[in-house]
Amino acid sequence: MCGIIAYNGQDDAVPYLLEGIRNLEYRGYDSFGCALDSKVGIIIKKDIGKVDDVINKYKVQNLSSNKAIFHTRWATHGGVKTENAHPMIDCTHRIAVAHNGIIENWAELKESLGGHKFISDTDTEVLSHLIEEKLNKGADIQTAVKDTFKQIKGSSSFIVLDKQSEDLVAVKKGSPLVLGIAKNGNFLSSDVPSFVRHTNKVVYLSDGDMVVLGKKSYSITNLINKDVKHEVSTVNFSAKHAEKGDYEHFMIKEIMEQLGLMKNLESTDFKDVIQAAALVKNAKLVYLIGAGTSYHAAMLGAKALRENGINAVAVQGQDLITYRKVISADDVFIIISQSGETADIINVLPLMSKNKKIGIINSDGSTLAKEVDVFIPIGAGPEKAVASTKSFTLSGVYSTLIAMFAAGRNEDAIHDLKLMNMNMYNLLVPSVLSAIDKAAEKIKGLENVFFLGRDSDYIMALEGALKLKEVSYIHAEAIDAATFKHGPLALISDKVYAVAIVSESNRNDTLYNLQEVKARGGNIIGISDKNENVFDMFIRTQEGGSFGFVMQSIILQLLAYKTSILKGINPDRPKNLAKSVTVK
Repeated sequence: MCGIIAYNGQDDAVPYLLEGIRNLEYRGYDSFGCALDSKVGIIIKKDIGKVDDVINKYKVQNLSSNKAIFHTRWATHGGVKTENAHPMIDCTHRIAVAHNGIIENWAELKESLGGHKFISDTDTEVLSHLIEEKLNKGADIQTAVKDTFKQIKGSSSFIVLDKQSEDLVAVKKGSPLVLGIAKNGNFLSSDVPSFVRHTNKVVYLSDGDMVVLGKKSYSITNLINKDVKHEVSTVNFSAKHAEKGDYEHFMIKEIMEQLGLMKNLESTDFKDVIQAAALVKNAKLVYLIGAGTSYHAAMLGAKALRENGINAVAVQGQDLITYRKVISADDVFIIISQSGETADIINVLPLMSKNKKIGIINSDGSTLAKEVDVFIPIGAGPEKAVASTKSFTLSGVYSTLIAMFAAGRNEDAIHDLKLMNMNMYNLLVPSVLSAIDKAAEKIKGLENVFFLGRDSDYIMALEGALKLKEVSYIHAEAIDAATFKHGPLALISDKVYAVAIVSESNRNDTLYNLQEVKARGGNIIGISDKNENVFDMFIRTQEGGSFGFVMQSIILQLLAYKTSILKGINPDRPKNLAKSVTVK
């Protein structure tokens, strides 16, 4: 939920960290803060607001240090105010702490620190005073951090700057943290793109890892499991993949990247998909687990598995607890996550401990990627807009491929991939883009919008409604077109708009439902491969066989994006939201 980047080395940390924190702002943009080691002590600059606004206000670019921590916050504990911005200092100003996560037992820990002065409402400040307490009793910084880590409960990763030590000390648990190994120093960060311009050598840290980061070296000790290995990996994407390039926003860049990413699938060997298919083929039941947009991808996968003769159900991460008494050893889990750090799923991993697990995940080295038996890296590259686009479509494609391969329909799958890509370049022609613009112009002034569809079209209605809510702040509700007459039809009037997704397989039944809406004065924006009399506005999509949802998704993403732009909203940074939800 928050973004942290730190550097310790022979170079000036500030230019590296300024660049890095700007690349992490998508993880949280309520406030910005930094702590720098200096000859006169620790320099702290922090305030609420956008990263660049705070940087310019305090002229952070004019500071210099070889050892520093930068942090951007998305508020989870304590309101959005300057005192709650990170880093947090102790009473003596000896240490500064930046933190990502939730300390569940913060209240009782704070109560035990009666002699300390707290200046914030956050759980994070407990860390600085706990470490201070141990330092005052003679512990060195590493021991103080280790003992503090053992006291706290919950998912928390944090970095500590101690003015009396040449090292930075950090611990990873739950929330993401990765080590970057550069020529003249080392990085710790929430995400690789923040430092990939300076090194592609990384160590993906595991829960319980304590890192001591020196100027020329580093050491890692796992405080939970001594058998954890820490291999140096090479990142396979460059800094340009994490930049907007000529695009105005990351969201539109990532929408358009889908065309190339889908084309790349045609030359993929799918060895991981074949392994996954072998597992699900013999499963008693396949659970597809996801949260938010990944749950919609899970729904697509579950539907595809059932259609191919394999019993499957899509479950939101937090709801798996209700299945705890019926999970059997013969069940298989497919975990879908963009970040690989989704707390709702990590929290229920113990329920899957005896089962085979497949991961459809966009982040190598993430917590969830390390927990699965078959890891399918979806290869979307960095996704920095809060609203997931390319990760969603690729997750849906891979889950559908698993279903088709498990049923022995490999040739059908490849055929449909080629069909999708052949038609993809007919999707975004000027007439379609103009139709999207006109629909967005109509939607932008509405307070409520319905999204309707049947079967897989209903799943895409859910996804379309979510996207519109996320980036335009318009209340959007997805309803199965078949159930619309069971109550919601009472809301229809000539002021109501519905976005209807219509595929060939559901055309006749869906059109009948839409006639009921039309007869009561409702307005219909149709997304289909054919224009219909019932449509007031029409956006043409293309046939894609088993992957037709990709075409629909791109249209829906563009509709949400265009609406956001017309309303003057930055779609990359919608209010109240952050990219990776790493807290409960």
